[in-house]
Amino acid sequence: MEMKKMNLIVFSLMALLVFSASKPKKNKKEDRFKEVSHRFYAGTYEVTNKEFREYLEYLKATDRLAEYNSSYPDTTQWMKKFPHSFNGPFVEKYFWHPGFNNYPVVNVSLEAAKAYCAWLSDSYNSKEKRKYKKVTFRLATEQEWNKMAAVLPGHNLPWYGNFAYEPGSSCSNTNIKFENKVSGDNKYDYSSDGGMTTCVVGSYKANKMGVYDIIGNVAELTESGIIKGGSWDNTIDECVVNKSQDFQLPDPRVGFRVVMLIDEL
Repeated sequence: MEMKKMNLIVFSLMALLVFSASKPKKNKKEDRFKEVSHRFYAGTYEVTNKEFREYLEYLKATDRLAEYNSSYPDTTQWMKKFPHSFNGPFVEKYFWHPGFNNYPVVNVSLEAAKAYCAWLSDSYNSKEKRKYKKVTFRLATEQEWNKMAAVLPGHNLPWYGNFAYEPGSSCSNTNIKFENKVSGDNKYDYSSDGGMTTCVVGSYKANKMGVYDIIGNVAELTESGIIKGGSWDNTIDECVVNKSQDFQLPDPRVGFRVVMLIDEL
């Protein structure tokens, strides 16, 4: 990660000066999900900083300070996990600055991710006007995650081939790191795909189900704690769907995606 120091300085300053671009927002929460199977839906995007802050604001407003403190992302992990990179601005700004609103939340525990899902379920089911009578939001199981990854037959990725891009295309399908075979010094190229660390959710091509960033950007927690999909700090070989990651939580490379089950129509 030493090679990234100057690049991260530039990236940090640019991100802090410009509000991040975002995908068109939809007002209804259930519209931000894609159908995987009968009454089972996958979140279109990974959970963002802005969305997770809404949960923390609720905890603070209702004086649930112990839960607030235990759920708050450990932003110091940007430095602890990458001590040789200039990640100070990420420690101070990544989670709360508006410029990072639509970036995936990271550095959260499995318990915090599950607590967010429980709050989301209660919040939705208590609304007077809602599309479904009762739903459950939660993390996907590993089996469910594999299904919503929607890999192509005979492949371990949602697109053809074994690379981060499709045959005949020079555009990356995901935010990962590449082996720098030209330099011969065993270092990696992080910027060729347009991202140095995390990127705004939905920056890359969706899979055939309409789910974005299932591979790369941030690795995703599942219900059992198994981590899938790989991150901006993984090579494509490490991100394929039949593999998992062994990051120790909390970690700047790990976030989560919510799934929705329709319990009652």
